[in-house]
Amino acid sequence: MSPLAFSGLRLVLACGVLLGAARLSGFGLPRRSDWWQLAILGLLGHCGYQLFFVLGLARTSVTNSSLILGCLPIVVLLFNSFSRRGEAVGTWQWTGTALAFLGLYLVVGNGDVAAGETALGDVFMFLSMFCWGWYTVGSRHLFQRYTPLEVTASTTVVGTVGLLPFAGPSLMRLDWTGTAWWVWLAVFMSGLLALSLAYVLWYIGVQRLGSARTAIYSNLVPIVAMSVAAIGLGEPIGKAKLAGALLILTSLVLTRIDDRREVVA
Repeated sequence: MSPLAFSGLRLVLACGVLLGAARLSGFGLPRRSDWWQLAILGLLGHCGYQLFFVLGLARTSVTNSSLILGCLPIVVLLFNSFSRRGEAVGTWQWTGTALAFLGLYLVVGNGDVAAGETALGDVFMFLSMFCWGWYTVGSRHLFQRYTPLEVTASTTVVGTVGLLPFAGPSLMRLDWTGTAWWVWLAVFMSGLLALSLAYVLWYIGVQRLGSARTAIYSNLVPIVAMSVAAIGLGEPIGKAKLAGALLILTSLVLTRIDDRREVVA
């Protein structure tokens, strides 16, 4: 199954699940004044993120993609710093940002896989990370009027409509009867868990913890993905990638120093 067909199918499934759950919870149409904000979030957080993510993952390694996405807290931090309602960024946060990009250079520039072989995929992963970062930061004020389920359901509808024109040709060429059963199971579980449940849980975290603190949990992705890729796919993890991973994780710790001082105070 092509990446776009896979992404389109699981997003349609997630759209149905989330709309059904939102309807059962008594959710109606959003306020007309919020439509454009929900539309932008849907196009970036669902259509843009899913499109760039699947295209990038098909063209780069699992290790590279997970480490790039592991810098999401840095991107959220930067978006917050430039937002009128965002959080102040201190010296340690900027130091962490510099270390994160140095770590990314080691991962995608001097890694075990030649840079030219994964360059396009790495660019797509960068774009997906920025889409998800804005999706995380741009939703905060909506939680004053809507629940995480309602915001997720509304944005998923927009994202699904936006992605279908890109996924349509792949879906038309899909061998529906010749596709293995385990592929359909993967599509189902991905739409039900990775998109529906995980998206709602993510927004619950944003609502209760804030975008910056929620995003910090994404630094578990590189550790888990690198381990799974090494064991299950046989992807090599060389010294350069390990050094890059260490710098990225160190940078994430540094970005939290100032926040911890504020909490103690």
